[in-house]
Amino acid sequence: MVDAPQVEVLERNKRRAFFVLCLTAVGLLVLSALRFVPRLNDALSGKAEYVRILTGTFGRQLATQTQMQFPVIVEQDERGTCQAVNAPSIPEEEIRGTIYLLTYSEQQNLTCITTYVVPMDASRFSTLRSFGAAEGQNYGTALLGTVKAVAEDRIVHVYALEYLRRLHWRYTPHFPLSPSEAASLRSQSYYSGATQPGGSVSIDFDYGELRTEIAKRHQIVNSALSVLLIGCVALSILLLRKLALAFRALSEYYRVYQLQLTARAFLKGNVATELSVARRQYFERQQQAHTRLRDEEKLRALRTGWQDGLRSALPNLTDEDLRRRVQECLEHEPQDLEQMRSLWVEIQERIGQKSPAEKLSLLLESARPYCPEEEFLAGRAEAFAVLNKSGFRAARTFAIAMHDQLKIRAREMEELENSDRNIA
Repeated sequence: MVDAPQVEVLERNKRRAFFVLCLTAVGLLVLSALRFVPRLNDALSGKAEYVRILTGTFGRQLATQTQMQFPVIVEQDERGTCQAVNAPSIPEEEIRGTIYLLTYSEQQNLTCITTYVVPMDASRFSTLRSFGAAEGQNYGTALLGTVKAVAEDRIVHVYALEYLRRLHWRYTPHFPLSPSEAASLRSQSYYSGATQPGGSVSIDFDYGELRTEIAKRHQIVNSALSVLLIGCVALSILLLRKLALAFRALSEYYRVYQLQLTARAFLKGNVATELSVARRQYFERQQQAHTRLRDEEKLRALRTGWQDGLRSALPNLTDEDLRRRVQECLEHEPQDLEQMRSLWVEIQERIGQKSPAEKLSLLLESARPYCPEEEFLAGRAEAFAVLNKSGFRAARTFAIAMHDQLKIRAREMEELENSDRNIA
């Protein structure tokens, strides 16, 4: 039969696996939306930092083309205005070194490139700026200490919005560009300084590399989301396999009681409780079936005994009417058990071969199929007590009444069982 503790363990494991599976499904839905819905995906990736990437690329190339001889410092400055430089020109022999400072503003879409010179005599200048070793992101020569410098010239690059838009990872480029498109991509540059603008280093931006660099954080976010999605899918498969094994095991327990477990009942119901109810109903049905078989066997034995008795008595009957009724009873199919009992009692009374006690025993035998053995023996004892006290007639009346009452009760119980079975 069913191992109740094992069923409880399977039920608990099922509930846990189903709960985690629901959470995983919600996680899959959320992660899928974050991964594949562009607006949500871009919001999670954050705003593209076009100017930072452009300025950083400019700083790296400037440091490379100046052969790492000067500090090239990149800083973010959203509040800066990049005002024009009005400092006086300083002779070459009074300059100890040069510092390039590149500041950028994402809000203003500009990069400000300022060339600072370190004067031999800093006391002559009032507009000095101090540079420390931890200043910004340095792509060139490292500063060993604090240095004071004065601005010599400044170039401001204001990037075109159309150019920045085409750097976004979701933009699909189309080449070649028309003259009007090329014109809309040009940035505006403004120069100010103590000297006239001269030759400068050549900085070239690779469009593809810029887009890759700008999309790097976006790609990291998508990679993380993809890993989480794969993990959720793998976990879902594992949980589904666990639920399938639990379903198979519990289905075997259901089949023991001739029941079928559906997926709906497995997921929504308490299988342990339902199996407990099924086990109780199964045992009740088995008990009822055994009782019914026992009663049928008793009736079969009585029918066989009375049938044999009537056949053996038939040749010796002198009463034609009784003989005809016995003959009709034996030929009728199915044979009426009550009629056979009445005829058998009548024959025994007419033949007179039985004592009052034997006749009473014969009468009482007809009530045996309708009650348990203990109740039959108690009624039989009471009938014989009536026989001893009041004679055969009173005992016969008691036996017939006892038979009728037990028969009515057995019929009512059978109707009640059929009604319960139809409801179930």
